Amino acid sequence: MKNLTLYRSNVVCYARAELSCTMPNLETLVLRSGEEVVNTPMLPSKFLYLKHLSIHLTSGLSFSPSYDYFSLVSFLDVSPSLETLILDVSQEHMEHESVFGDSSQFRQMTEHRHRCLKSVKISGFSSAKSLVELTCYILNNAVSLECLSLNTVYGFRCSDKGCKGFHPISQGILEEAPRVAMAIRTYIEDKVPSTVKLTVLGPCSECHGRPDGLHNKV
Repeated sequence: MKNLTLYRSNVVCYARAELSCTMPNLETLVLRSGEEVVNTPMLPSKFLYLKHLSIHLTSGLSFSPSYDYFSLVSFLDVSPSLETLILDVSQEHMEHESVFGDSSQFRQMTEHRHRCLKSVKISGFSSAKSLVELTCYILNNAVSLECLSLNTVYGFRCSDKGCKGFHPISQGILEEAPRVAMAIRTYIEDKVPSTVKLTVLGPCSECHGRPDGLHNKV
């Protein structure tokens, strides 16, 4: 089997721990989790042929602040053929420690060059320190990266070609938007190579006009 979609609680941890041994020939993997509270383990087993990885983390309100987005590095480091990564984080409130509330230095990993990863899309992007760390790790190590898309809104959003009506976004996401904009400017923008196209998307300026600098920026 080359393509697989899984939906269950803690599916990311399960997939990392089990599938690299039982399904080593996977090329496309889609993981959907309604509750992810166990961090992704660092293990020696590899996904040698995995090219496309999509991770969808969904929560009714917010994820446990103890969940470490940076642990997803475990998937990247054992997938030498990975070309595309999609991470979709759906929550109404961000309760993780913000990058502005934790003064400790970013974690450092052993240098690992990802020579095939070309496209990374993260929706539901926030100022959570571990998520910013993950993004910076990708920028520092994905030497073939062509495009990075950071969307502060999860799931459905207004068309980029014109607003077609109001689409509700939680107050928590709207309040987080200015912090996200500052996190991107402070920690991410200066790490983006000239060869990488950075796209930053936020709440629709027509539906949710806010002075946060996150309205459909490219």
